[in-house]
Amino acid sequence: MKLAKKHDVTVAQILIRWSLQKGFVPFPKSDTPGRIQENADLENFELDEGDLGALDKLDEGFAVSWNPVTAP
Repeated sequence: MKLAKKHDVTVAQILIRWSLQKGFVPFPKSDTPGRIQENADLENFELDEGDLGALDKLDEGFAVSWNPVTAP
């Protein structure tokens, strides 16, 4: 929330921007036209090293994934 306020964007935009800057390919999902536009509007801000570090510290080491090869 602090970073969203700092950059005057939504929390979702912060998380999408973090994913992009980390080299991930995020797949935000919405069927609300306003949110779709909002999720795409990432060009007006960038997270600095302090922002990225603050978000990285939130990692609790849990990974959630579904593997279609091993799933029953």
